[in-house]
Amino acid sequence: MKRPWVGLWAIVLIAGLSAAGCATANRISAAQATMDQARAEGAVYKAPFEYKAGEAYLKKAVVEAEEGDCKAADSFTEKAQAHATKALEMSGGGAK
Repeated sequence: MKRPWVGLWAIVLIAGLSAAGCATANRISAAQATMDQARAEGAVYKAPFEYKAGEAYLKKAVVEAEEGDCKAADSFTEKAQAHATKALEMSGGGAK
């Protein structure tokens, strides 16, 4: 039930940050796309730790970006992307 809200918040955040000129929006969008791909490949079951960690870091990145802390948002987005990529690889959807 919470997943649609995360996606909605990410879209709203990306639109807002794009208007402000923050490059963080593109990184958050890329991390969200990787998370979506990992979920589609079954990472929730095949790589649960990596998937949940990526999801948590992505949520934190969105919160930090909403608060205007682009440096912290970038840090959390980088961690989210790393976990999402690992989850995708472990689920068989990424390059090995």
